[in-house]
Amino acid sequence: MEGKVMFTKDSTRENIYIKNRPPYHSEPHIICDLGILLDQFSQIRLKEGWSIHSSEGKVYAQSPSRAILKPLCAIEGDESPFSYMQAAVCYHHLCSYTEEGTSVVPESIVDDEWIRKLKLFGYWNFGEVRRSLNPIFFYDSLLHPVVIFFTCHHEGIEVIQKHIHRFDYEGYHLKYMERTWAMRDKGNFFTR
Repeated sequence: MEGKVMFTKDSTRENIYIKNRPPYHSEPHIICDLGILLDQFSQIRLKEGWSIHSSEGKVYAQSPSRAILKPLCAIEGDESPFSYMQAAVCYHHLCSYTEEGTSVVPESIVDDEWIRKLKLFGYWNFGEVRRSLNPIFFYDSLLHPVVIFFTCHHEGIEVIQKHIHRFDYEGYHLKYMERTWAMRDKGNFFTR
């Protein structure tokens, strides 16, 4: 693990305010331009000549010559750890325009300070956490940028999920994986 950078929950939020967000449409024959979503982030932007669209529950990147179902291929940035964090968060914003949706909303992302506040007010039901749950950036052994953050969900069974975003060696296209890290059901506590 090289180039490890720890972040806080606040770094997973958009840092530029935009007035109008694109509407959520999944009806046929409606194309929605999602490029404005990137305007919320200071370190990433659309590549010249590219666009990102949503149509019929799918999000795709459009270049002058083709359309692909890999929207982050249309993104470029300064390749800083913060830009990869923003790209990971942007990925989930874009996923919210797909049929599958996303379980990641900025409010559900946790860090150590947020957990301390939840404990203080009696809302943290997972006991003592022996490692940091702060969002983190690092390079894996093949020098691919990786972003990991955790989310806490209180709907039904309380769950902490780990979200792993492994970016291509060059560019911002990523492979995404999530897994349950801990759950609490009716007084029982399970960890992985």
